Order: sequence, then C-alpha cells, then structure tokens
Amino acid sequence: MDTERERRLGRLLEIALRRIRLVNRYGVIAAAFVVAIVMARAAAAAAESGSADAAIASLGGRAAGFVAAALAVGISCIGAGYAVAHVGAASVGAMSERPELSGRALIFVGLAEGIAIYGLIVSVMILGRL
Repeated sequence: MDTERERRLGRLLEIALRRIRLVNRYGVIAAAFVVAIVMARAAAAAAESGSADAAIASLGGRAAGFVAAALAVGISCIGAGYAVAHVGAASVGAMSERPELSGRALIFVGLAEGIAIYGLIVSVMILGRL
C-alpha cells in the first residue's frame, strides 16, 4: 500500500515539475521571439538608412510596443513559474497526508499556470495594436 502511494505521489510530483519547466520554457521562447522581431526590424531599417539612430526613429512607438509585449510574456511566465513551484510543492505535501485532495490541488496548480496564459494574451493584444 505504501509503495503504491509513494509511486502515485512521485508521478504527481513529476507532472508538477514538468509543467513548471514547460511554462518557463515557452515564456522565454515567446519573449525571445518578440525581441528577435524587434531586432530584425531595427537591423533592416539601419541597413536602409545607414545609421542606428534612424533605425530606432523609424520604429517609433512600435519599439516600445514590442518591448512591452516581450516583458508581458517574460514577467508573467516568471511569475507563473514561481507560483506553480510554491503551489505544486504545497499541493504535493497536502496530497501526501490526504490523497483525496488531489483534485483540488491540481485546480490550484492550473490557476497558477493561468498567469502565463494571461501574459501571452496581453502580449498578443499589444502586438495586435501595433
């Protein structure tokens, strides 16, 4: 009985840690993608005009929009990773004492992961306005 319980808790812990890694990985990838777009546009404008100052000026307020979108995704994913780490550890601890709490614990982990999704939605809305 104890070995089955330990295996079950081990699987739940692995799932929680995998989700933390995925949230952080995709957030960093999305932020890097947005920053790469900004750099590519700045490089193209610099090649056309011949100066970096003209490239930044040609982007205008759009550069700030791209940076804001990257920050929205990056910071929300860092916050989500932090939240899932603490909620996941607490939920695994609670499930080790009372296994019937597993459904409720997974709901709280999902809510913490939602923070990253909200940041991605805000980023898409910012990019849609540019």
